[in-house]
Amino acid sequence: MDEAGSALIGILTASDRASAGVYRDASGPAIEQFLREVVTTPWRASRRVVPDGIESVRDALIELADRDGCGLILTTGGTGPGPRDLNPEATVAACARMMPGFGE
Repeated sequence: MDEAGSALIGILTASDRASAGVYRDASGPAIEQFLREVVTTPWRASRRVVPDGIESVRDALIELADRDGCGLILTTGGTGPGPRDLNPEATVAACARMMPGFGE
């Protein structure tokens, strides 16, 4: 929770092109809009757009959790299931403990 008593929800977009400004991130704002429609308790978003990659995604997840204090972090983007999609590995690298089935 932040100082005003609102829960913090992290929204992380992993995209080489959106992080470079080639195009505007649409999925992060779409997630935030959906949450505004369905979440009834006070909350605010903490959004990040980072390039694809283990270090960039891992570091953003850790920052959202540890520095911003997000109790929930939703991720979007990535390249899809393929060799360049390293979001699963980055997520594991950011976690002190995995809880199989919880993140899905």
